[in-house]
Amino acid sequence: MIDSDIKFIRQLFDLSQGLLKEIESYASDNFIPIIKPEVAKFLETIIKIKQPENILEIGTAVGYSSIVMLLAHENCKILTIEKNMDMAEIAKENFLKASLLDRVELIKGDALDVLPCLNKKYDLIFIDAAKGHYKEFFDESLRLLSDRGILICDNILYKGYVAAEKHVKHKRRTIVYRMRDFILYVLNKTGISTSIIPIGDGLSISVKE
Repeated sequence: MIDSDIKFIRQLFDLSQGLLKEIESYASDNFIPIIKPEVAKFLETIIKIKQPENILEIGTAVGYSSIVMLLAHENCKILTIEKNMDMAEIAKENFLKASLLDRVELIKGDALDVLPCLNKKYDLIFIDAAKGHYKEFFDESLRLLSDRGILICDNILYKGYVAAEKHVKHKRRTIVYRMRDFILYVLNKTGISTSIIPIGDGLSISVKE
């Protein structure tokens, strides 16, 4: 999409109020990446369609996307993993402010260590964490995903660099190449059906067959 399309769509979906608007402002002021408004609306829509009971999130940050998902379906619960201890504490405060703490299990730790210890099945899994480890996150998530479950990965186009034909700067080259490999990997993975959606910073959505 061209910039004018993105701006137009983002304005349409930028309807946050109250706590979500506060979190957006805090994230912007402190350079903390959170999902874009159009991605938040997409997640909300998918959850209302799927009606998941159990959600797994890899990458809590300050709790914004967790709150978006929990508000979309009042009967779901979420297990969310965050490596950064400071952000995990902020997320916990935000869950408390949103009166959602009883529906959240927040694990502070590296998802690479946490995921192999999990055995519960999840109806929907959302990955928004370290881009260099998406393949490992994805494979562990598939193990935990219920039949016909949905697995969504955010930021797979990495600020447009993944799709760019021009030379990629050295400091971004490794992540860009890994994300390109990851996209090909999920598109060719057996047992799932995957689509790439060019909204926000790029999403993949996979359904376990």
